Amino acid sequence: MPRRELPRAFTNRLDRPTGRPEEWFLGSLQGRVLRTLSRRGPSTVREVAEALRGNLAYTTVMTVLGRLHEKGLVGRQQRGKGYLYTPRFSPAELHDRMAKYLVDEIVEDFGDVALAHFAGALDRLDRRRLAHLRRADRQRRG
Repeated sequence: MPRRELPRAFTNRLDRPTGRPEEWFLGSLQGRVLRTLSRRGPSTVREVAEALRGNLAYTTVMTVLGRLHEKGLVGRQQRGKGYLYTPRFSPAELHDRMAKYLVDEIVEDFGDVALAHFAGALDRLDRRRLAHLRRADRQRRG
């Protein structure tokens, strides 16, 4: 039987508008706000809104930051009548945690079929890159 890709109508829901990995978990708007906060560091709603160059209303940024706080991705501390928001993870930490979650879920849901696909992907890698990934994994595990 010839190999065929899944129909586009089926895989459309997996599309990410900007192609950024965090869009598996966050909408593009939440991703933009979180990236802006990560670049700036601890910031108020107004500071984040201004850093977005006025492309979003203050109330929109306030709502998005509130939702990111509810999801546990940003912390907040009372500052006058508002809050000072701080990212809880660096972009690299967030990507690492998201990737681990996705891989764990895929392996749990698809088992050996998923592991066989991961093994096939590793077989296609350049040896230097594979060695680098193995070293990085050992360092990450401690």
